[in-house]
Amino acid sequence: MFEVELASRGGAPLFQPYHLLKALWILREEGPMGRAELAGLLGVGEGSARKLLAHMESKGWIATARQGISLSGPGNSILDKIGIKAKEVHAGNITVADVDFAVMLRGLAPKIKNGIEQRDEAIKVGASGATTLVFSERLEFSDGFDAEKADKKAARVLRQDFGLRRGDVLIIGCSPDPQKAADGAFAAAVLTLESRD
Repeated sequence: MFEVELASRGGAPLFQPYHLLKALWILREEGPMGRAELAGLLGVGEGSARKLLAHMESKGWIATARQGISLSGPGNSILDKIGIKAKEVHAGNITVADVDFAVMLRGLAPKIKNGIEQRDEAIKVGASGATTLVFSERLEFSDGFDAEKADKKAARVLRQDFGLRRGDVLIIGCSPDPQKAADGAFAAAVLTLESRD
């Protein structure tokens, strides 16, 4: 679903798969905007943003009007199907960096093995790492350790803020840089969405 387009001469990708998910989420949260503003929020250059938007438009995920770029019905449907919620959070002792950004994926706990894959994916895009939590009766690290034992207040706030239900996954990207924390969370989310059971 979140495949990338290679440069015309077979070079490096013009954008990464997580940029697609992040762009959909930004457009839903922020509303219509211009290409330059979206490029800034994504942390990509104007050329990459142009290619990314052309790719999204070819899939029918966005619409362009005088007010700017906005999500189309199919773009909104993708986010609804994923059941995604995302925002900057304060995860206290649950994570290891200054800035935390969490992405919640509805009902995908069976896709989580040990959280190392998500952590590694976040590091690849420049984050310090990622902490993967699953919700059953309580919020747990992927190894089954109770997150409330790490930080009771933070775990309670995360549970409430995201309206967690049994089987939900919460991936928290962390970094000293807010952009990198978000990138890490979205990259780990795409890896989780596209992993095979």
